[in-house]
Amino acid sequence: MKIKGFIFDLDGTLADTLPELNRAMNVTRSRFGLGPIGRKEVLIGINDGPRMFVKRTFPEGTDESTIDAATEWYIKDYEDYYKNTKTAFDGMVETIAKIRSEGCKVAVLTNKAHTAATLLVNQIFGEGVFEVVWGVKDKPLKPTPDAALQIAKLFGASADEICFVGDSHIDMQTGVNAGMHPIGVSFGYKPVEVLRENGAEYIANSAKEIWEIAKSIK
Repeated sequence: MKIKGFIFDLDGTLADTLPELNRAMNVTRSRFGLGPIGRKEVLIGINDGPRMFVKRTFPEGTDESTIDAATEWYIKDYEDYYKNTKTAFDGMVETIAKIRSEGCKVAVLTNKAHTAATLLVNQIFGEGVFEVVWGVKDKPLKPTPDAALQIAKLFGASADEICFVGDSHIDMQTGVNAGMHPIGVSFGYKPVEVLRENGAEYIANSAKEIWEIAKSIK
């Protein structure tokens, strides 16, 4: 088998975290005298890190100092909610176990704050299941390929031996930019056409299909 490793996005790929993201953002907005938002606004705002999430869901023209302050609050507020996310998408736990049993390595690369990402992955899958959990820290955010390529290096694999699995245009762009094999999941937060338009090489309609697709890559 050609593929030696998998890099997974977190939100909308491994687990449905949207309800907690929504609740936390509404708490943050209330601190600044703003009313609640819903799923539609959250879907527009996510994928590019906490600060951009705040900027996209706060009123247009909000000054940068307010965005900075709200971002700090949002990160704190989300810490009170992500602990409620304890279930992966259907079949994902079994798929990760299958991948590992076949000798492949697995990592998480997300634009979520690093501390929250690590704790969330550990509480859903258990500690040590993923060789690497990489949230926002010292490398540029996705879709730049820096962190993905660093993970491949840690895996001892070339980019062409890695599947990049995600649910958004950002994930597909990252996979393309890194020279990896982008697999879009249809059960996440973005439409399949968006995934294809942004470079998805394959579409997985279930967690199980991710492994089946990887086996077929030559």
